[in-house]
Amino acid sequence: MICGSIAMLNEFKEVCLQKGFIEGSNSSPGHFVIEKAFVD
Repeated sequence: MICGSIAMLNEFKEVCLQKGFIEGSNSSPGHFVIEKAFVD
């Protein structure tokens, strides 16, 4: 799980996707998930 400021989350998500990692969710497991408590 990646937690942090919105800017950091956006940057780390892009880095992870560029490296071929898959974003996970409750319904679909992946390599990483993003903290969504403060995201619009």
